[in-house]
Amino acid sequence: MSEAVLTPAEIVVVGAGMVAHRFVESLISTAEVPIHVTVIGDEARHPYDRTGISGLFSGAAPDSLELDRSVFEDFRVRFMADDRVLRIDRGARTVMTRSRRIVRYDSLVLATGSYATSGDIVGSDLRGCFGYRTLEDAQSLECFADRRRKELGRPLRGAVIGDGSLAIDAAGSLQLLDVVPVVVQHSDHLMPVKPISEAHGFSFTGLLEARGIAVHTESHGVRLAADSSGAVGAVEFGDSVEPVDLVVLTVGLRPRDELARNASIGVDPWGGIVIDERCTTSDPCIFAIGEVASFEGRRVETLFRGYAMAEVAAARILDADAMSAPRDVTAVTGGALRMSASAAAGPRRMRSLQAV
Repeated sequence: MSEAVLTPAEIVVVGAGMVAHRFVESLISTAEVPIHVTVIGDEARHPYDRTGISGLFSGAAPDSLELDRSVFEDFRVRFMADDRVLRIDRGARTVMTRSRRIVRYDSLVLATGSYATSGDIVGSDLRGCFGYRTLEDAQSLECFADRRRKELGRPLRGAVIGDGSLAIDAAGSLQLLDVVPVVVQHSDHLMPVKPISEAHGFSFTGLLEARGIAVHTESHGVRLAADSSGAVGAVEFGDSVEPVDLVVLTVGLRPRDELARNASIGVDPWGGIVIDERCTTSDPCIFAIGEVASFEGRRVETLFRGYAMAEVAAARILDADAMSAPRDVTAVTGGALRMSASAAAGPRRMRSLQAV
């Protein structure tokens, strides 16, 4: 048998989120040739269900959100947690991490996702302002709310600044923390549900308000003001002032595409790593999947479409024509989504939990 057959293909995945987990799962479940996968994640934990972090406020343990750990414990997979890739050397086909480790690749998959910025909101650096993307964000928010409630000796009021489903989820989480929420938006509709609202003739804003969630729309020029203790104490916009005790920022989601930019890989002017229908970037050895990718000027931001992209990239790298996974992302970003049954499934948590 030739040396080429015996030598495993080196596949490096940057990012250890839900889409990266699905990509690795697809690889190891379908590969018929030797492979070695290195996954590099900047959080000090295994991949978890980010869509379920609000469950922490209902008493769920962080470990209950963990995805199927056996995927990263496969003998072909090496997981480097609590590290971050700082540089891609395309000529040498290596990446360098924060811990100064050099990892070689034959194929590189960028699954770095996106991050929430402050949207240039004045005062967003005040104590009591939080993001809402990770378990650490949720845990910090809960600790602050408990401490702030004891300091003030009264119920708390919180603001969620942003649009879309993430803002809705954050507002629900504040309610679970016994914090009265108000949503401050920058548009007059919550975009993910606008078509439903129009079709059925009701206001989704009205539904939120019926749940005790006040909504301010078209709230431009938002700024945050401090109270006498130096913590956030009010949200100011236009001629209105909302007294608050904490703020959750869900504005300004941007793809984490800086690695590609610094390596001169094609990036869309509006953000996101440009890919073709097979999730390949301008470098044929490098792929991008999930929220960081941009296909035909559009970013694929929904989770189940990110899963489909993960299977597309795995199929392309393995070059397995017989795979049942989707072969390109044309349908993924279009009106109709064609994908395999496994791609349509939700996040897969630890097997020990699946039996419960």
